Amino acid sequence: MLVKMANDNLFDANWRELALNAEGTWVSSVFEDSTGSGAIYLDTISRWFAEFPGSNKQKNHLKASLRSVNNSDHLGAVNELSWWKFWTSRGFDLEPIPTGKFPTPDYILKPEAIGAIFEITTLNASKDERCNEINYSQKNSIRRIIAKAIEEKIEQLRYGYQNNMPSIFVLFNYDEWSGVGTQFYKLISDAEFVASMPDELSAIIYVERCTISGIPHFKKNSIVIVDNPSAGFQYSGKIKSMVKAAEDDENRVICEYA
Repeated sequence: MLVKMANDNLFDANWRELALNAEGTWVSSVFEDSTGSGAIYLDTISRWFAEFPGSNKQKNHLKASLRSVNNSDHLGAVNELSWWKFWTSRGFDLEPIPTGKFPTPDYILKPEAIGAIFEITTLNASKDERCNEINYSQKNSIRRIIAKAIEEKIEQLRYGYQNNMPSIFVLFNYDEWSGVGTQFYKLISDAEFVASMPDELSAIIYVERCTISGIPHFKKNSIVIVDNPSAGFQYSGKIKSMVKAAEDDENRVICEYA
């Protein structure tokens, strides 16, 4: 039986009752260790959500995605929340950008000295008709990344450009063992790929997230940053040093820094 979790406004009794029937999803792992890492995971995500800025109305979409038993919806929301916690727990001011009539990116990093715009995307199994011949993103990741960066997210990237700030595209891989990171390293020296990056895009940061004992971490040695030398606005080197910083000897960077 699953023990009672903290912050029942997110993973409450009603959610647990419905989730019990969602076999083969992310909740299966939670229920398998409901008194250990599963409880820690739900408590951690619940607490982060409670601390996340914004009104209940503004947070409704994030809340629904976190509670979803659909793997893509839930993992994408946790990735977005983890990126926020990574920066704010280290003393940075990372604010969610309210949605409006036009597409807006996810976050703005302040102050102006290191200011940047972050747009967060999770790579899931492809649903793009142009990729019907493949089963998973890792088998054609470069083409999908280019299409996503240039075609799907250009309006979000222009937000930073129009506000005289660098825009950074943060790509989370949905499966840390897929090998996309290995492919991604090739993009650093891929002249054709770099030349295709729009002026509105300052850099792409590729991140793999995993959960250890219920706590979200980033896989440190697979983080890849691809810079755009032709970007309209170059970003602060402090951002790169923060993301690539070696906090300890482990190959993991904990998202919430104590």
